[in-house]
Amino acid sequence: MTVISGNRMRLTLGRFIIAMTVVVIVALLTTVDVSSEAEPSWVERRLASSLLDVKVRLKAPARISPLKSPGEDVIVGSQLYRAQCSFCHGGLDGRVAPLAKSFSPRPPQLTIEPTRRPVWMNAYLIRHGVRWTAMPAFPDLSEADAWRIATFLEIRAKAIEHRK
Repeated sequence: MTVISGNRMRLTLGRFIIAMTVVVIVALLTTVDVSSEAEPSWVERRLASSLLDVKVRLKAPARISPLKSPGEDVIVGSQLYRAQCSFCHGGLDGRVAPLAKSFSPRPPQLTIEPTRRPVWMNAYLIRHGVRWTAMPAFPDLSEADAWRIATFLEIRAKAIEHRK
């Protein structure tokens, strides 16, 4: 009768756990539709959104709005949104954007389902984009204009929530 030492037993168990983890991951990856036509799962959307939020919060951009005249800035923000954002993120009429289904992951339809992110974070994402998505950076857009769009989206989100 052979007695297996404690260290050897732990090593064997560790290898078994690693092998089973690899098998599960491979099984999941072969069953998940990764084509751009497939809608991302709730887990994918939640994980990507959470990682994005953590990354932007760690970057800690300026969180104070440079805007001085909110009323006028919101009007300009709506005009900028219509010109720069609506073809991917939805029109001001509440319709799904024409390009929305051609991207993977799908761009959020901000005029239908408002963003839940704070204004400062949206302004940051507008200027810097989001890696591994179709959201480009807009480095030529001034910080103030990014805040105008983000502020417009915040006011629109509150209006949508108020109607519910």
